[in-house]
Amino acid sequence: MARKHKVALILAALTSIIVAFPQIYLRFEPFYQGIELIPDSPWAPRVREIQDGHGFGSVYYKEGKEDPYLHLPLGTMVVAYMGEIFSLDINDTFLFSRLILPFIAFLLIYAFVFLLSRDKLAALSAASLILLADSVLNYYDLFRFLRGLPKGMSPSNFLELSRPVYSAMTLITFFGFLASFLRFFQTKNWRWGAAAALILGLEFYNYFYTWTYLYAFGAILGLIFLIRKEWSEAKLVAGVFLGALLVAIPYAINLYKASLYPTYAATALRHGLVGTHMPVFIGLVALSALIIFFFGFPKENKRKYFFGLALLLAPIITLNQQIITGKALQTGHYHWYFHRPIAIIFVLVIVFGWLSRKKLFSYRRLLAALLIIGSFATGAFIQGASYYNNKEGGDGGYVAIERQRYGPVMDWLNENGEKEEVVFANEEVSNLVVTYTPLNVFHHRSDQLFLSATDERLLDIVFTFYRLRGVGNEDVKEVFHNERTSISTNLYGIYYRELLGAYENIPEDKLEEIIALYEETLKVPTSRWLHDIWQKYDVEYLVWDKTGNPSWKFDRFNYLLKKADFGTIAIYQIKK
Repeated sequence: MARKHKVALILAALTSIIVAFPQIYLRFEPFYQGIELIPDSPWAPRVREIQDGHGFGSVYYKEGKEDPYLHLPLGTMVVAYMGEIFSLDINDTFLFSRLILPFIAFLLIYAFVFLLSRDKLAALSAASLILLADSVLNYYDLFRFLRGLPKGMSPSNFLELSRPVYSAMTLITFFGFLASFLRFFQTKNWRWGAAAALILGLEFYNYFYTWTYLYAFGAILGLIFLIRKEWSEAKLVAGVFLGALLVAIPYAINLYKASLYPTYAATALRHGLVGTHMPVFIGLVALSALIIFFFGFPKENKRKYFFGLALLLAPIITLNQQIITGKALQTGHYHWYFHRPIAIIFVLVIVFGWLSRKKLFSYRRLLAALLIIGSFATGAFIQGASYYNNKEGGDGGYVAIERQRYGPVMDWLNENGEKEEVVFANEEVSNLVVTYTPLNVFHHRSDQLFLSATDERLLDIVFTFYRLRGVGNEDVKEVFHNERTSISTNLYGIYYRELLGAYENIPEDKLEEIIALYEETLKVPTSRWLHDIWQKYDVEYLVWDKTGNPSWKFDRFNYLLKKADFGTIAIYQIKK
């Protein structure tokens, strides 16, 4: 079997090397001091949380560790346990996952496309495009890529596949299900059906948008067979999709417990769950693929035809379920991970199939070579350019170098801090603390997405940073209006972005209400107010980045004791 698909194995291994190489190369840089977030992702600290023996109740805060989880843990648990099995530290855990997960993802995409088409060239091309060239698969990104190519500018911040946990775990389970389910459909062997049901059931713990897309697909496929009165086929579909619900029972119980929390409604809004019944267009990519499918996909094998038709019709449901439910989801997640990859697969299968029927075999090989070589060249370029680019919002270049300053700080906290103690720091340092140490933080840029983030706590957090900056009555209105995007994000997550189109579109009356609450805090002197807040949330250590936050000036507070000084960074402890 391995000999028949040796090219797929070689390309899968090469994909892993491209994904992991920037992290490996960083270790040999003269400025390296142990920080390897290239790229960073929200799941990096969550992997550490699992390795520290916690669930997903409250990743960043000391409080709420036993709360029901809202963020699905399966993918993160897989990565975390991969590291624990081999006693790897957090950096080596990420490196190991970057070597293993892309390899598996490539082979599963290849397997699904091969089962669908029996065409190795189509399967190799599809896997290469989806994993390595997804950043240039629309007109805007392709134009940006071509424009930046002569300047060595990457169209994205590393490959999506490089991020810890996702998108690799999304693709693995998604295509793992499709390959198993298609094989079950082809053979009627219930071992494949059981595998498909198990994977689909586990999706409830992995990625919300995967199982909702797959259930839309299953509903359409089952409906097609019911309309055609093909009862045995409908039973096959029902058996898998109903069986998966048994695996999902603990998830349903957890979700019910979460819904009972007083902070559940507010937290759901911060995740961008907006009330609306407006329909959404499925997009040109999905529509174009559907039209090409109708005219180009062979109809001789009815099972494969209806299987593909259901996959391509699923976007109509996933993007428009809010017409019935009244709750709009983030449609981009469906497009990035499902609609676009499925469209790519079927277009390639149709094109390669047409070339075969026309006996244009040399053109088939040429097209495959162009797509595969082009995809790998694009992926390698994106990784290399991202590593060296000083792009705003990126993780390479100057950012990667600057982060090394915090390596000694993380070492000190690991040596001197006790597990679960709380650290106060800016957002950059706080993210490193929860990734590289077993400690918690006062604030993290994603903390508003957890049940432990009460409205009171989020206001305390926002106000604390403004008090440290010295924002007073005379300039509070100007500062808050100028920084409304940051305030909106830290208090309301992505709610106003989803509801009103942008973070800064937070309503004026809401902003004025926040300003009034801040002005109330100004009645208490800054030194005393900060001391009370830090005591309230059990802060033990404070990290002052003098370069990034020169106005903090912790030396002015007589209740803080300097414990370590690294030049531009100092660590303080609150006196007992």
